[in-house]
Amino acid sequence: MTYVIRSDAERRGYHPWLRIIDNPFFNSVPKIARYENWKLAADADANPLLWTHFDLLHPAKGVEPMEVFQIPVVADFAANWSRLWGVAPAAEDQSVNYQIHILERVRQGKCQRGQLLALVIDPDLDKLPADAELWRTRSMVVGDNQLGQTFALQPLSLTDAQVDAGWGRQVLVGDCIASPDYP
Repeated sequence: MTYVIRSDAERRGYHPWLRIIDNPFFNSVPKIARYENWKLAADADANPLLWTHFDLLHPAKGVEPMEVFQIPVVADFAANWSRLWGVAPAAEDQSVNYQIHILERVRQGKCQRGQLLALVIDPDLDKLPADAELWRTRSMVVGDNQLGQTFALQPLSLTDAQVDAGWGRQVLVGDCIASPDYP
């Protein structure tokens, strides 16, 4: 999921809310194996994208992604998130607040995620580190595709925090806000 938050959200405690409420909630849902919250590390004013944050939600084994979004408590939680933090809480089309991508893992890579992660849009497979996870966008639930057809996740702990612009068309750095292992 890619999304943008209201301009005053961080001042109102968005990151602590993610750590105390959001992340523990999603990680307690039986049909979710893992859920993480990330923020693009670049200055928002210099960001040409329509989003500043992304969440990685991994359904439990044997669970189709759409099943997660059809759980009533998850749908209610998402509506409350829009009310509290979305840029247009009352919008009929919630894609102004967030976009939900259904993804398929193409290559496992090393899931050693830490504080920093490179999100590589349209990766160059000849230059991308072999330990990067590779994902393909299968479909969209809400909004337009913000990640391209293929993207990669490269834990920067595996590259001594070095990023190579040649890894793909666009290389973004994500800073972990909350996950079961961090902070």
